[in-house]
Amino acid sequence: MSVAERWSVMAKVTMLIAVGNAAEAEELESLANKEGFGVLERVTTGDKAVALAESRRPDVVLLGAPSFGNMSLNEILERIQSGLGIPVILVADSDEDLPDLDNPAGHPCRYLVRPFGPRTFRNVVEAAYSRTTRTVRKKAYPASLVRKAAHDINNSLSSALANIQLARRSCTHEEDECRHLDDAEKSILRARDHSIQLLEPSLKELEETEGAVKIAPAPPAHPRRSHEKKKGAAAGYRILLMDDEEAILSATSDMLSFLGHTVTVAKSGEDSIEMYRQAYAGDSRFDVVILDITVPCGIGAEETLPRLREIDPNVRAIISSGYATHPLLVNYAASGFVAALIKPYGFKELEESLAQISLRK
Repeated sequence: MSVAERWSVMAKVTMLIAVGNAAEAEELESLANKEGFGVLERVTTGDKAVALAESRRPDVVLLGAPSFGNMSLNEILERIQSGLGIPVILVADSDEDLPDLDNPAGHPCRYLVRPFGPRTFRNVVEAAYSRTTRTVRKKAYPASLVRKAAHDINNSLSSALANIQLARRSCTHEEDECRHLDDAEKSILRARDHSIQLLEPSLKELEETEGAVKIAPAPPAHPRRSHEKKKGAAAGYRILLMDDEEAILSATSDMLSFLGHTVTVAKSGEDSIEMYRQAYAGDSRFDVVILDITVPCGIGAEETLPRLREIDPNVRAIISSGYATHPLLVNYAASGFVAALIKPYGFKELEESLAQISLRK
């Protein structure tokens, strides 16, 4: 960000000044105005600072030490900084005025110790505001927005990983090209760890708002009909792949086709149920279905599998998701799935999951 752009952003910052000494409060307000910040109000006690912070939501609070009126510093920090996500800058005359805090997590976001000039003042305010917009305030984003971002990142990584591995397996490359492909694959695998961490809090938010996932026990397996073909792990399967993302369908289909399987794709649980029903009634029954847990515009794996069982009690299904700790993924066998795929996955994970189909036959 250029200096001009940074000044433009910081000029929109509003602050609340909570200082007991009127002269010091006036000095801070004058300095803030000269630096282009907007001062909402000046107050002299902690309870007034909390009340105004709750009602007017300033971007930054300047709090004077060592006097906080009728509230302790810990209480003010708990209400304003921890509770509202508004950074608190503690202003003191000397280091001796800085209090010892009982709760290390409740330290002010930044400190200003006199004497300080306009540049120091501006830098501290900018640092406090920037830090909070990157960390504390992101907690206020809607859980649905976090889930969507994490979901999109994971799907992009899945598609990229599949295409890189296909390129490595299907072509003969120069040494430099192979090295670059290897480096790209390693980068995606590192990014996968970050995407999983991003998905974890969104899964917790999902459970808090929509309730914990209940795992339905799988019914006992029925004896397989004698006309069904026996297949080894290396044999080609007829696979029904369900995912709402076109990129995942395309990349995974390419990998499965490369491995010698025949793939039919569906974009929702409803579509996969109808396709499975038609195939089951004909001569091209599916050997396995791969079902995504989360389908925004349709039903996902949890609702789809029981309905597939109504058509075929012996349906063999693999569950797939980027939510690595989702209860259905962790306890996939309890719900009747034969294997689980954590996105993004590559050839190795696909082959290991499909190997479970042979073991269950």
